[in-house]
Amino acid sequence: MTKRFPAIGQILGASILSVSAIGGAAFAQSELNVAMKSQPPTLDLHVTSTNTVRNVGAHINEGLFTFDENFQPKPMLAESVARSDDGLTYEITIRQGVPFHNGDELMAEDVVASLDRWMQRSSFGRTLARYVESLEASGDHSVTMTLNEPASFVVTALTTWRAGPFIYPAEVIEAAGEERITDPVGTGPFRFVEWNEGQDIILERFDDYAAVDAPASGYAGKREAMVDRLRFVFVPELSVRRIGVESGDFDMALDVDPDSFDQYQDNPDVVSFLGAPRMTTLIPNKAEGVMANPALRTALQAAVCVEDVLPVYGGETFWRADPSITWQETAWWSDAGSELYNVCDPERAQSLAGEAGYDNQQIRLAVSSDDESKFSVAQVLQQQLQMAGFNVELEVRDAAAHEATLDSKEAWDLAISEHTYRTHPILHSHLQATWTGWWESEERDRLVGEFLVASEEEAHEIWDKIHALYFKDVVVIKIGDYFEHHIAADEVEGYANMPEPFFWNVSLSE
Repeated sequence: MTKRFPAIGQILGASILSVSAIGGAAFAQSELNVAMKSQPPTLDLHVTSTNTVRNVGAHINEGLFTFDENFQPKPMLAESVARSDDGLTYEITIRQGVPFHNGDELMAEDVVASLDRWMQRSSFGRTLARYVESLEASGDHSVTMTLNEPASFVVTALTTWRAGPFIYPAEVIEAAGEERITDPVGTGPFRFVEWNEGQDIILERFDDYAAVDAPASGYAGKREAMVDRLRFVFVPELSVRRIGVESGDFDMALDVDPDSFDQYQDNPDVVSFLGAPRMTTLIPNKAEGVMANPALRTALQAAVCVEDVLPVYGGETFWRADPSITWQETAWWSDAGSELYNVCDPERAQSLAGEAGYDNQQIRLAVSSDDESKFSVAQVLQQQLQMAGFNVELEVRDAAAHEATLDSKEAWDLAISEHTYRTHPILHSHLQATWTGWWESEERDRLVGEFLVASEEEAHEIWDKIHALYFKDVVVIKIGDYFEHHIAADEVEGYANMPEPFFWNVSLSE
């Protein structure tokens, strides 16, 4: 049995697995075991856009706002937000009586400390920070954000999950200083218990959790821990994750091999999910090294043949070639600049490389050994680019070392990135100058500035110009879209097939 990511506006997965347990049934005294492909490099949600960090951390920490089933921002830790007529002031009222896992009540000072840190540490936070004149507590449960010019994306920014503005206690922020947070205290339905290095992370139900008084919808509304323990198990081998669900060792497995898709269609014991579309890109380092030459990036772009790469994700059910940096399922799909997508012309690539002054310098393609799909994509691209005359070498590291490498402007030239589903262009990390690859562009800055204050009709025209600039500057080289394959034991109830997997409101039948 397989369920796909449905049309936007439908509740995802509601027709698949019973949610009756959410409506008041007694908690099962149980443990939900989720197998994931690698352990996260950290649980500090401000500093990384790595999926595995959110897979765990979003159960512990929450933000002021989150997305509902229609991907509209809804209050979570915020109670309400009011915008002044001139668009320069946002008054955010915070819910009262919300406890952190350490027993302290959520206060305005915690929100200010968290947002200040996020606007320093997160690439997307730094984008918002350009518009923020001041941020201060205006009461025990109210925060005032004053802008230096109107910006239409403030609430959207405060809603994002990817290196998003999750809230920590002010004392945790202070204790971390310039380092990463190692004390993951939050307000979420589960609290952190234990991290067994290389094995698993264990969370437990937070008995004093203060749920939103609203029906569950997407990530929004009522959240409830329906199991006593939530255990994330690190299982790099795809087949082991899959077999583990079949044998009962795991209740759910994320990112299962697509080759196993067909075998679950008539299997009553396993439910198969096709998730929301994701995106694979090849990132050039635009700050330092050989790929800082835009003419050479253009040559490299001409060499890529996406139809040879995308089968890494399985049969055609699991991928599609599409030039847009925003997905077909959103209102922001664009083909501006698409004549430079999937050119697949090695001879042209060699000619352009010669014009760019390329003289067989080594090009370092950084990849993690802990991510099988990215590693496979890197191998295919290496072969393609070598055949087109580029001296590309894979530099393989474990997840932690790989992430540290990408933080350095001198340590790599190319990398693979897989991007989770986003409904609005401003939520894309790669639109930010501070994101991995460091796209500095005065034209981008001007267009984004216009985009953020434009009317909806004007915004679409401006986005087409930005989209064309992606191909002209070769910000990323779009490979294509792919659909992840998750599986769950039939006993799992209440799982909502959203782009970011989560396990509140999820139970196990007896």
